[in-house]
This record gives sequence, C-alpha cells and structure tokens, in this order.
Amino acid sequence: MPFYAFAWIACIASALIIIVSKLTSKYSIKNPWLFNFIWTFVIFIFTVFPALYYQAALPNDWPPIILAGIFAAGWNTLYILSMYKIDVTTFSPLFNFRLVFAIILGSVLFQEKLTFSQFVLFFTILIGGIFSSVDEKLNLKSFFKPSIAIGLLAMLFLAINNAFIKIALMKNGLWTANLWMSLITLLAITPTVVFFNKSVKNIGLKQLLPVLAMGILQMITNASANFAYSKNLGITSLIMAIPLSMIFVFILSMLLPKLLEKHTLKVYLIRFTAAAVMIYSAIKLSV
Repeated sequence: MPFYAFAWIACIASALIIIVSKLTSKYSIKNPWLFNFIWTFVIFIFTVFPALYYQAALPNDWPPIILAGIFAAGWNTLYILSMYKIDVTTFSPLFNFRLVFAIILGSVLFQEKLTFSQFVLFFTILIGGIFSSVDEKLNLKSFFKPSIAIGLLAMLFLAINNAFIKIALMKNGLWTANLWMSLITLLAITPTVVFFNKSVKNIGLKQLLPVLAMGILQMITNASANFAYSKNLGITSLIMAIPLSMIFVFILSMLLPKLLEKHTLKVYLIRFTAAAVMIYSAIKLSV
C-alpha cells in the first residue's frame, strides 16, 4: 500500500481512540482514576511483548526516560480527566496547542528565537481555541473553564513528554526506551489506586473490552503513522491533522443525538471553523 494509505489508517485509528475514550467515560467506567489506571496498564502490557521480542535492555541514559515516563503519566491522567468533562468537538482542536507548547519549550530549553509571525500564529490558535469551546449560549467565557484548563495542561504535558522522548532516543534503543518509559508511567500513577480501590470489584468485560480496543487502536496508530512519516513527512502531517474525531462525532450527533453530544448546526459550524483555523496555523508553525 502507498504511504498515504497508512497515514489515513493512522488518522482513523487515532480518531477512534478519542471516541472510544469518550464512550468509555460516559457509559462504561464511571471513575476516571480507574479508567486511567486500566488504560496505562494496558499500554504497558502492549509494550512489554514487542519490547522483549526486540531484546530491550537496560537504558544507557536514565534521566530523559524517567522524565518522559513521569510526564506521560501526567498526560494520560489529564487526558482521561478531560474525557469526562469536555465534548470531543471541543477537546480535539486543543491538540493544536501541543505544537505551540513545543515551540515555546524549544525557545526556553535551546534558546531558539521566536519570530513575530510565530507570535501571530500562537495568538490565532488561542483565538481558535476560544471559539472551539462555544456552546448554544455563544459565551466565549466557556473557554476559561477549569475543564478547558485541564485539557490545555494535558497538551503541555504531552509536548514535554515528546521532547524528553526525543532526547531519550538519542542514546537508547526504541524498544528499550518504550519499555522503561511505559513501566515508569505505570509506577507513577500507582499511588492513584487510593482514588478507585473500592471500584476494583466492579471491573468486568464491560470495562476491559473498550480499553483493550484502545490499546489495539494505539498500536495501529503508532505503526501506521511511523511508516507513513518515514516515507513522506509533509503529506502525512497534513493527513494526521485532519480532525476526523470531530467529523465522526458530528455525524453521530445527527444519527444518534443522545450517544455522545448534540449541539445546533450553528455551534458545530463555529467549532469546525475554529478548528480549521487552528490546524492551518499549526501547519504554518511546523513549516
């Protein structure tokens, strides 16, 4: 298959992860801390077997692996908490802030100078983010809710996690890094057991199956995206930027309005326009 087919597979799979996450938070696992632990444990299990197959060993450079694992724990936790609070069509555009944070981190850590055009694009993404959170009241203050702050903080942690992953891969093999980062992430969230220990007895197939599906979708996303990026970075990035989760949820809102979310066409028009502006600005930032 051509590389762009793999890019589309990765884009679809990543969109489905968000939708399954939202469905799980709404119908399957009521405790976000339990959801987060199961999800992190599943990621660890799906990492162990290929890591052992590819003969992962002890890391040559521990600090970036430890930090990447800790910030991955923060990202996982904040992402899951966001799923319980924010519409998919509001949360998906927030991923564009990851690039903003990454560029700012590059400026702070590596003294890279920010240009005037970058500041303009940062501001454009911020404005787009404000409009992507509007509801039927069309109140722009909806962006300044604690739930949106959690989502933005999740993107900050994701950007920092990605930065440390890049550093970790400079001196460690891919699967060595993946294995130990995943283990550290799991260990970092283990103390949260106190928030769901009474809910463990309620775990069954209804709770496990959707999270296992998320694990499989994550493997498909990673494998397909990595192959596509290795063949063509530009086109793959464009395909991966398409907000399919928003599109899928919008279609579902027309067919099954009570399933995930339901808003007026005016609200969806504003949210999609805002997302398009944010995506365009993010692409310009990455050039």
